[in-house]
Amino acid sequence: MVLRKTLVWTFLVAMVLTLISGALMAAAKQTVIVIGNWPRENDPVRQAFYEEKSKIMLEKYNVKVIGDTWQYSVASFFPKAAAGKLPTVYNTWFTEPGKIVDAGYAADATAAMKKLGWYAALDPQIRGILSKNGKIYAVPIFAYVLGLQINVGIFRKAGLLDANGVPIAPKTYEELANTSKIIRDKTGTAGFGLCTSSNCGGWHFQSIAWSFGAEFEKKVNGKWKAVFNSPEAVAALQYVKDLKWKYNALPETALIDWAKGQELIGTDQVAMKFNDGTSHGGFNFIINNYKVSKDNIALASMPAGPKGRYALMGGDCYMFDPMAKAAQIEAGLRFIELIAGGPKVDATSLKSMEELYKTDVSGNFVVGAQSFPLWINPDRIKAENTIWAKYVNVNLDFFKDYNNYSQVKVRAEEPVNCQDLYANLDGVIQSVLTDKNADPKALLDKAVAAFQKDFLDKAD
Repeated sequence: MVLRKTLVWTFLVAMVLTLISGALMAAAKQTVIVIGNWPRENDPVRQAFYEEKSKIMLEKYNVKVIGDTWQYSVASFFPKAAAGKLPTVYNTWFTEPGKIVDAGYAADATAAMKKLGWYAALDPQIRGILSKNGKIYAVPIFAYVLGLQINVGIFRKAGLLDANGVPIAPKTYEELANTSKIIRDKTGTAGFGLCTSSNCGGWHFQSIAWSFGAEFEKKVNGKWKAVFNSPEAVAALQYVKDLKWKYNALPETALIDWAKGQELIGTDQVAMKFNDGTSHGGFNFIINNYKVSKDNIALASMPAGPKGRYALMGGDCYMFDPMAKAAQIEAGLRFIELIAGGPKVDATSLKSMEELYKTDVSGNFVVGAQSFPLWINPDRIKAENTIWAKYVNVNLDFFKDYNNYSQVKVRAEEPVNCQDLYANLDGVIQSVLTDKNADPKALLDKAVAAFQKDFLDKAD
């Protein structure tokens, strides 16, 4: 009897130890990733969307996802990276991968992207932006092309809607100036809100300058040279100056960062501003923060200048902590696939794409402007366009001009120290908007010399 009880207890103990061992082994195999740029409480729809995807990651891939609301900024990134406190997967912009890789704060994602079939499927232009020395370090979330956002209500007050109630968008920069004057004269409102600070001024000025024939950086005999003091660049800056002093087109404040620009158009203080054409950008912001109706938003193509109609293409991407292991990088890609859709036309990607649009619709956000395609697979492009059309929730005539990418020349942002270039140009733009006697040529000569010395002379 004693022997039998001993055997039973031995068996039970063995079973318990086996279960504990199995649980420990399962836990040991679990991959943990921290995802940056997690939606905040003021965006509950997207927050719930991300949390749902976290559950799928745990159930399907045994990956525990932890959200981190920190989002990339030029000021905070390098101190955070130096302290070893980066999320496993962190967001940034298309301008940043080169300098982040040079600083040693990014993991090589090439193997994982090739394993999942993402590398070859990525648009070559975008892949080039996100690569360094033949290796890719970032995964795009979306790409945008700048357009001209219009406050429909202000255009209505100014009598600038056509017979069908569609805003009559300016096609050229000369028309933009004249339209702004009409709006000022008829409504007392600033016609155009140009960003001027926190790198936003240089960012938005770039498309204007390209359309005047200007260039910013050139490689000469293997060295990068700043060239944005050319006659074409001077003409572009003179145009910006004229918007203020000749046409009275701009708001009184001369310091406008991205958030301030959204506030101005979201509270009916300006009629037009440059904006990217994605719900990820200003549209969500002004709907969430200023209760703007999606039906009061229109988006046209960037205006044309003397040398053509140029629009800057940029975007957001995810990069990986330099300490991330292969399993964590692959897990990060899987999570990105769930929240944004990967390149393949399969059930997972199709569901992700559809849910993304559903989320926008449920949040009363804009589904009307089409994003610049990330993936070159024609079936993938067709599938997304089909799903997008299913969830369009605005008057497409308000976005028709913007969605016709064939009429603009899309250009990527400058390749070397681009954010520093933007910061350099902010000061120049502020000067011509605060000083009626400012000399555009002298300002640009000084800015070129400083940017060359401080950045390009140190570039590889």
